[in-house]
Amino acid sequence: MGRVLGDGGWYFHVIDMAVVPEHQRRGLGDVVLTALLDRIRSCAPRGAFVNLLADPPGITLYSRHGFVATSPTSEGMALYLE
Repeated sequence: MGRVLGDGGWYFHVIDMAVVPEHQRRGLGDVVLTALLDRIRSCAPRGAFVNLLADPPGITLYSRHGFVATSPTSEGMALYLE
């Protein structure tokens, strides 16, 4: 599964990418990410910004689709509420 949050124009954030562990390493993540990116491309203008936060197991998948690290230009940040 996967979702995209966007502003309807220029900015899109890929979230909630997940494949059930027993189905991983079968290309399903590629299928989901390809579908999400195809959808974004169908409605977004050229030059739109697509980002995500990647955990180490996902970096290879996202890199294959053209994602690159944004640091030091920008850094992902988080706040864990108590």
